[in-house]
Amino acid sequence: MRKLIFSFLLIVGSVTAFSQSRSYQALRDHFAGKEDVHSFALNGFLCRTVLRIVRTDERLLHAMMKDIHHIRFIVIPTKEFRKQNLSVNGFKEYLRKDSFESLATIQDKADHISVFYCTDGNKRERYFVLVEEPNEVVGIEMKGYIDPALFRNEDNRITINQR
Repeated sequence: MRKLIFSFLLIVGSVTAFSQSRSYQALRDHFAGKEDVHSFALNGFLCRTVLRIVRTDERLLHAMMKDIHHIRFIVIPTKEFRKQNLSVNGFKEYLRKDSFESLATIQDKADHISVFYCTDGNKRERYFVLVEEPNEVVGIEMKGYIDPALFRNEDNRITINQR
């Protein structure tokens, strides 16, 4: 799982604008300018190109990225959440109020990954992935389409929430 997360971090090397959810905007605006907070964006084509170069052996990741058009992500130290008396669970509730529904949860040792989605039709769905690690929280917003069947693997460590 660390390889998957590391691959996402390596992919983010350029900045491209696209419309974002209120949830992502709120998270970015709230933590903008704080120490060790970083946010990036790129288009799906560039992401897939870099992914092919960096991680040629990750078939599942390639399949998930096939129909993704835009990606944004933000890295926030957990100490920033604590400093402001905020919680990741509180942000998950904010996602739900912004029309996101829980799609999957993944537990990998100390990391907890939550996948949310909302749809705007025509295979143009928006996904929000929250990666909770001991020292940081990574928020990844993707626009496009990911086949939910791709989550059904990994030795039952993934819990799929029914749509």
